[in-house]
Amino acid sequence: MTTPAPRASGSGSTLRLLIGLVLTMVAMATAAIGFSRLFNLLEAGGYGTPPIRTALAILGVSGAFLASGIATLIWEISKRYERY
Repeated sequence: MTTPAPRASGSGSTLRLLIGLVLTMVAMATAAIGFSRLFNLLEAGGYGTPPIRTALAILGVSGAFLASGIATLIWEISKRYERY
């Protein structure tokens, strides 16, 4: 069994990992809220109303959080397991 090489000063960061995880979890919670609002509004017959736009905006924000979280996690994993 070989021991891993010592980590460089610019390698993985616990803070970056936590930020990525938090952004991803916030995205999941925001998506659940957006989909439930959208479902309730469509069930009530509110097609084309401003609340639908609000629900879609919430889903858009959820997508932005998810993209940021996944990008941060990929960045962290690539830094953590980077080979020189």
